[in-house]
Amino acid sequence: MPLCSNDLDWEERLKQELNEAQYRFATAEAPAILGLAGPGSGKTRALVYRAAHIIKCGVSPHELLLLTFTNKAAEEMKERLHRLLGFWPEDLWAGTFHSIGARLLRRHAAHLNRQSNFSILDEDDSRAMLKDLVKLGDNERILLIKRGLLASVISHCRNADLSIEDVLEEFYPQYREYAGLIRQLYEQYQSRKEAANAFDFDDLLLGWLELFTREPSIRESYRRRFKHVLVDEFQDTNLVQGRIVDLFAGESSICVVGDDAQSIYAFRFAEIENILSFPKKYPGCLVIRMEQNYRSTPEIVALADCSISFNRGQLPKKLYSCRRSGEKPWVVGLRSALQEAWFVGERIQELQRSGIPLREIAVLYRSSYLATELELELVRRGIRYRTYGGLKFLQKAHIKDVLAFLKVLCNPRDEVAWRRIVTMQPGMGPAGFEKLWSSLKEAPDPVQAVVRGEVAPSRRVGGWENLRRILAAASSEREVPRTIEALLREGYQDILLKNYPDQFEERLRGIERLAAYGARFDSLEPFLEALSLEEVLFMEATASDEERRESVCLSTVHSAKGKEWEAVFIIGLNDGHFPGRWRDEAELEEERRLFYVAVTRTRRYLFLITYWDDRRAWGGAAVGTPSLFLRELPANCYQIFPVGEGYLY
Repeated sequence: MPLCSNDLDWEERLKQELNEAQYRFATAEAPAILGLAGPGSGKTRALVYRAAHIIKCGVSPHELLLLTFTNKAAEEMKERLHRLLGFWPEDLWAGTFHSIGARLLRRHAAHLNRQSNFSILDEDDSRAMLKDLVKLGDNERILLIKRGLLASVISHCRNADLSIEDVLEEFYPQYREYAGLIRQLYEQYQSRKEAANAFDFDDLLLGWLELFTREPSIRESYRRRFKHVLVDEFQDTNLVQGRIVDLFAGESSICVVGDDAQSIYAFRFAEIENILSFPKKYPGCLVIRMEQNYRSTPEIVALADCSISFNRGQLPKKLYSCRRSGEKPWVVGLRSALQEAWFVGERIQELQRSGIPLREIAVLYRSSYLATELELELVRRGIRYRTYGGLKFLQKAHIKDVLAFLKVLCNPRDEVAWRRIVTMQPGMGPAGFEKLWSSLKEAPDPVQAVVRGEVAPSRRVGGWENLRRILAAASSEREVPRTIEALLREGYQDILLKNYPDQFEERLRGIERLAAYGARFDSLEPFLEALSLEEVLFMEATASDEERRESVCLSTVHSAKGKEWEAVFIIGLNDGHFPGRWRDEAELEEERRLFYVAVTRTRRYLFLITYWDDRRAWGGAAVGTPSLFLRELPANCYQIFPVGEGYLY
């Protein structure tokens, strides 16, 4: 169906609210479309307008599939589309790759030997299951787990479509002799997941791909349904996601938007070739470049363009800014990391005095260790700050305890969750759990078997009655907040007080916030699925309004992607820190893309900081080579900050 709307007011609105490139993207007709969009160019906006335009042209929302990467981005897309249309089309599928994968697998779970109420294992759950496989006293197996090698190799193989031997040869050559053992453990891991009626996070994509590959009738039904497949942030797709998108080609119009210059997740197996090869892979592909930057001053954009031009593997584009001219970025050369911290603290307070609120200031770094001195300095000055890139709310032990109880109630065959809630009880250890599990897994309903006393430990232990009481109370509730309240009231609050006497109130508040979040859901299953698919730091969602409003952001560059501030400091710009250690040109180019993402987070002020007495360098040597990314910049795109006596630490 041609993408032409009879609504003249809508057509006029498109022309008024989109620039020329965005308008072409939103209304184009082609079997494949690549929106090549720079930072701050409104690429997600253009994608949402395209989805709205397709619906305005008479295509049923039932025939659209919108895919993105984070829950936050997915919710933003849905909210924007709702506003544009004036209603939310209930039969439209929109969400992250993983959430859509989970939705498909719940519909067709039997084809992959699961039931529709399967659990989704997070990273810690997967590691716990793998750890259980190697706890038999075998020193070689224990070595694999202690080094984290087993989980890393398995995930790498599955996401990058490489053999165990290939991954070990390239990334862990000292462990090549363990290839056979890793394969054996991987096969056992797959069997354990199936027996537990569970998928891990990788399975949500791999199972989707396997379902479409093994079951042609299912694949064809979805290909016929989804006439338009729209993908945001396409530069972040991995091989599996790229192949899933490819499977829709032919029947569907494939429209993707992304920026190869912002592909920075190779460590998560993102495959930049997916976007670089897209125009060649799809005959008749229409490439539309969105190069107008709405975020940053021309001086910031010019520096970013200069830097990324050194990358050879890219789809060329030329950014330009529509904003008023501002000051050139500052390059700051200092003596040490301590002086760097002092300088940043001083400048933050100067910016604050000039009228820029703390929430509009960010300090970015390649790795979290680079912020150690700065955090101490901000504490000394009394400057409030938030950090990103650390331990997530959902990974904290007390939150995982509560979620384990809820997972057991939702999926009574979840072995990992059972192990956690049993072994946290006094007198119940790993050996006792193994004996108990042999009986539990045979029961028609393991939860009710425990509640009714049909399954119990062979010897009397005090913690068992506590567990029975908790499960009895919680299993009688239906609403998420009331279920969590029952868990606390009937026994978990006592466990919390015993395990964290000095942090009891803080951790209890966290559980209460989790319960408040659960009020949005009708039952446990959608609540647990939403949490399993959550990728943003929950601390942001649970921070008070005042904390979000008046605090500086300290963040790794990876965690800062998609955000923007009025003023940005990039610290630790020394070779070995930023860029980090790199082995070949491909890794160096990804480091340069990371620098590109960092500098394009700011709207007006940018400080690029290096120091020459670098005693944090590997080996303890005092080296201080400024970052390659500073040395290769032409002098006309920055200015040197005049570091006078007042700035010497």
